[in-house]
Amino acid sequence: MKGFITSLLLWAICFTAQATPQNMDFSQVKDEKPEHWYIQGSEPDTISDDHPTSAGQSLRLNRTSSSEASFASAAQRIPFSYDGQQLTISGWIKTEQVTADGAAFWLRLHSGQDMVAFDNMHGRRLVGDQAWQQVQLSVDVPAGVDSLVFGGILIGTGQAYFADLKLTLDGVAIEKAPKAKFLRAAAPHEFEQDSGIRLTALSQQQHANLAALAKVWGFIKYYHPESAAGNISMDAELFKLIPNVLKADAKARDQLLVQWIKGLGQLNGCKKCKDSTNAALAHPAQHWLTWQLSPELNNALANVYAAELPARHYWVGSVRGVGNPVFNEKSYAEVGHEDSGYRLLAVFRLWNIIHYYSPYRDLTEQPWPQALDTAISDVIAASDETQYLLALATFISAIDDTHTQLWPNQNSTALADYIGRNIAPAEVRFIEDKPVVRLVYDAESALQVGDIITHIGGKPVAERLAYLRPLAAASNEPTRYRQFAWMLLHDNAGQLDLKIERAGQAMQLTVPLVERSSLQRQFGYYNVGDTAYQILPDNIGYVRLDKIAEVDLEQMMQQLADTKGLVIDIRNYPSDFVVYSLGKYLYPQPYPFAKFTQIQPSNPGQFNWAEPIQVGSENPDYYKGKVAILIDEHSQSQSEFTTMAFRGAPKARVIGSTTSGADGDFSSIVLPGGHYTALSGIGVFYPDGTPTQRIGIVPDIEVKPTIAGIAAGRDEQLEAAIEYINQQ
Repeated sequence: MKGFITSLLLWAICFTAQATPQNMDFSQVKDEKPEHWYIQGSEPDTISDDHPTSAGQSLRLNRTSSSEASFASAAQRIPFSYDGQQLTISGWIKTEQVTADGAAFWLRLHSGQDMVAFDNMHGRRLVGDQAWQQVQLSVDVPAGVDSLVFGGILIGTGQAYFADLKLTLDGVAIEKAPKAKFLRAAAPHEFEQDSGIRLTALSQQQHANLAALAKVWGFIKYYHPESAAGNISMDAELFKLIPNVLKADAKARDQLLVQWIKGLGQLNGCKKCKDSTNAALAHPAQHWLTWQLSPELNNALANVYAAELPARHYWVGSVRGVGNPVFNEKSYAEVGHEDSGYRLLAVFRLWNIIHYYSPYRDLTEQPWPQALDTAISDVIAASDETQYLLALATFISAIDDTHTQLWPNQNSTALADYIGRNIAPAEVRFIEDKPVVRLVYDAESALQVGDIITHIGGKPVAERLAYLRPLAAASNEPTRYRQFAWMLLHDNAGQLDLKIERAGQAMQLTVPLVERSSLQRQFGYYNVGDTAYQILPDNIGYVRLDKIAEVDLEQMMQQLADTKGLVIDIRNYPSDFVVYSLGKYLYPQPYPFAKFTQIQPSNPGQFNWAEPIQVGSENPDYYKGKVAILIDEHSQSQSEFTTMAFRGAPKARVIGSTTSGADGDFSSIVLPGGHYTALSGIGVFYPDGTPTQRIGIVPDIEVKPTIAGIAAGRDEQLEAAIEYINQQ
């Protein structure tokens, strides 16, 4: 499913936006296609006379098993400059022989190039043969939206018909909806291209001043009602403050900040005051008292904290239903790395997002305020683009979240050059704390599966790991070494000198390298067959979730119903979200398997518990054999959540090694310069409150691969799963 969504979303931003929705009844036809609609993946004859209410026309999307694309879609894109809370697409849908993935409406909201809201009716799509019925889909509208893509989709095969579509905002036709008011935070400001700040070194006092400014500025950004309403350009305010703060002593700095806060607008007392009594995670009511500020500045912050925030926060919203945060920030993609003001903005922005909107901020190895101090020094001291990006990556790594990587602006080549653009045609895995060749792509290569790499380019492997350490952000050590392995055999040269150990003998090898982009690399360690499911010897069912998209799960489970046991391999990333659709076959009755913590917009920093989530239903025909769930450090995010959902099934055991420890829906964060990172946006726990972040999913039966097993081509975790199923 992730691949499908990515393809759909990338395609959707490639065509030109229209001023308003057009041809919503499909009556205007040109070249046998509906005008103003962009069609992808459908067989011909996209116009039909079939209509739900009268003589009219409908859009027909049609796919067969031989169709090239994996889905068919029709879409329009329009600018979004309206003021409203909830956007709805409605109309009629009919299906004929549509497979289990279904037909649906879809909506996507953009802020610049960033997706800020998306829904495609997952879990509610029409399947099979369905007569015409009225359907609607709604999404909440976060602040900062500037464009909208909408339409209909058919995933899988069959025919889907769409008729008489409508697009409304808070119940009003989109064309007649109120126009969005001018927001200063969204408008261009005087520092848009250059902050005018250049620094190469900081005194101790300047460093302390910047650290204090970062905290106070972020506090005001999220707690001050005028900022939260979008009436203040907080980035511009920061660039005005920095030069004066750098020149001040501690007393003058705090006086400057007090005067700044007073000038931001009137504060009114709260009607619905902040209450974190039963919160899962929240800052103390006066958490700024640890920042070593003057009494007057502390009092100013207390007054801001006591004010009531607007119902919709400009800087952060949440995804409807799930609750993970969506951040509304400018990317400043054209700003150069030499701009010290924007370097500091990157650090200040990210530090405060984690401080207020990470559900796992209390789990960082290094106290988060210390990470701020280090990052300020590092980004100012960076001498070039590479060093600056490494400083950012080091800061990001301190978040201890595998979701939180640094993805540089696509026009930047600095980190690609740092890692190396070429690669040995082989894959490595750390086994028994050693880098072991697990796969060789080139049959002519001097490398062999099972080789232990001891030196790279004449240097011990430990030196290469230290070099790569800033770019190996992870929640836990097994996953960090997964990251290391992915980068280990890179270089910019045409060949790489390696020292290896093979069958106890030391050897020197010179390995030719290939361009990284030319190598189609294998994700995960094992490919057991090339289908979603099969029956292994001894009548054992096997399912791999990275192949599960577009599979008829009912048919699959019927074919596997009489097997002795079932192996569900989640040492991969599921290609579809099957927690509930597959989980219902594993349980005789509902089973609570997780609960979330979610942001509370009225109090930045607060996360409240949501109700426990259940999988399964009353089902006397559930699968009654043993269930073995395979995991390892490639099991991340949705893979971990799926494992949690399935592990409570009768006779189920989780087998393998610790997972990535990064659960919770992904929230994207854009940084100045057009760089990106992310965080795990909701907290995911077992129903009793046991955490999964950083810890990962702990297997019931731990099985780690061995060097001998790798050399022999064995899948020791699958062997253990089969052994468990065969036990009487």
